[in-house]
Amino acid sequence: MTGQSRSIQDILMDRLKVTQDIAAANVEHMRLNQKASGMMVLDMKDEEDGVVDEAREVARRQNEAALERSADRINALEGRLSALDAEIDTVMKKEN
Repeated sequence: MTGQSRSIQDILMDRLKVTQDIAAANVEHMRLNQKASGMMVLDMKDEEDGVVDEAREVARRQNEAALERSADRINALEGRLSALDAEIDTVMKKEN
């Protein structure tokens, strides 16, 4: 930026977009958690039956990695939201 502050409307529009992105990221994270839970149930059944499912093990590791990426994305978005809130606070203090 060139030192100019943005309008409160522009900041609020960005904040709305980030809030929507957080909601979507949380939905995806929940889906991945549900998938992990389902695999865990299947793993418990396989343990009882003495079965080893290599494909599911690979899928479980992939899902765990996706969960980590999802959590990182949510954290980054929440950081962006905090920065926007700080920007709003700064603009509001200048206007008062």
